[in-house]
Amino acid sequence: MTAADLREWIAVFQMDLVPDGQGGSREAVPANLTADIPAAVRTPSPRLITAGDQRADRVQYTITMRYEPGITTAYRVMLRNELLDVLAVRNVDERDTWLELECGRFEGGTQ
Repeated sequence: MTAADLREWIAVFQMDLVPDGQGGSREAVPANLTADIPAAVRTPSPRLITAGDQRADRVQYTITMRYEPGITTAYRVMLRNELLDVLAVRNVDERDTWLELECGRFEGGTQ
C-alpha cells in the first residue's frame, strides 16, 4: 500500500448524544462533518459477503487509511455521503502505519 492508493476521502467520527426531550438521548451525526482523511476503499466480492455473513442486505467495505491511534468499533465512517458502522479495526502488520477498517451498512432501515 502506498499513499497513491488513497483515492477516496472519508470522515471518521463518533455519533453525538443529543437529548430527546423525554429524559433520554439519541444519537445524531455531528454537524459540519467533512471528509478529510484519504483512504483506499475496496468492496469484497459478493461471494465473500454471502459465504462469510449470510446476509444479502448488508453492504461491506474494507477501508485502508493511515494509522490513527484510538479508533475502535464505536466509530462510524462517512463515505460518499453514506454512514457506515465500523465492524472491525486492524493495525496492518502491527507497524502503526496503516489501519484497515471493516465497515458495513445495513439496508432496509435496520441501522
